[in-house]
Amino acid sequence: MTKGAAIYGAGGHGRVVASILLACKTPILGFFDDQEPTDQTILGSPVLGSTKDIPRYSDRITAGYLAIGDNIERAKAFKALARESVPMPPLVHPSATVEADAELGQGTVVCMGALVATGVTTGRGCIINTGASVDHESILGDFVHLAPRAVAAGRVTIDELTFVAMGVAIAQGLKIGRLAAIGANAVVLRDVPSGSKIVGVHH
Repeated sequence: MTKGAAIYGAGGHGRVVASILLACKTPILGFFDDQEPTDQTILGSPVLGSTKDIPRYSDRITAGYLAIGDNIERAKAFKALARESVPMPPLVHPSATVEADAELGQGTVVCMGALVATGVTTGRGCIINTGASVDHESILGDFVHLAPRAVAAGRVTIDELTFVAMGVAIAQGLKIGRLAAIGANAVVLRDVPSGSKIVGVHH
C-alpha cells in the first residue's frame, strides 16, 4: 500500500509545499482541498479529496503539511488535521538556513532560501516564505506568515495570525500585535498594535 505525505491545500502554496517535499525526497500521497476539483494532478501528485476524506486515507498518511497562505484558513486546516491525529512536523527547504538552536513549531514551513537565525522560536503553522529572514531571538506566534523577502531583525516579536507582506523590513526589538497586516515593502520602525494595517514607513 502506497504511503506518503498529505498536503492540505492545492492552490499556489500547495505547489510550493509539494516542491519542498520533492526537494527533500519525501514521498507525496496527494493533496486535500475543500475547493479544488479532484480530477487533477499537481507536480505529479493527485488531489484526493477534501478534509472530510482524510479519515479514508489515515493509514496511508505519513505526515500532513499545511499549504494555505491565508492565516485564518491555515489555522482552521491545522485544527482539522489535528482532529484526525495527523502528525504535522516542520518542513524546511534544503536551500534554507535554520540554525541548530532555532525551534520550529508544529506545521511550520520554511521555504527556499529563507533564513531562521539563532534563538528564533516559531509557533504552530507559520510560513517563512521564499528568501524571508528572521534574525536572532525573534519570536513568531501561531500562524504568522512572512511573505517572500520579508525581514525581521533581531528580537522581534510577531503575534499570532499576523501577515507580513513581501519586502517588509521590521527593525530590531519591535513588537507586532496579533491579526496585524503589514503591506508590501513597508518599513516598520515602531511597535504595531494588534489588528493594525500598516503601509509605507511606520515610525
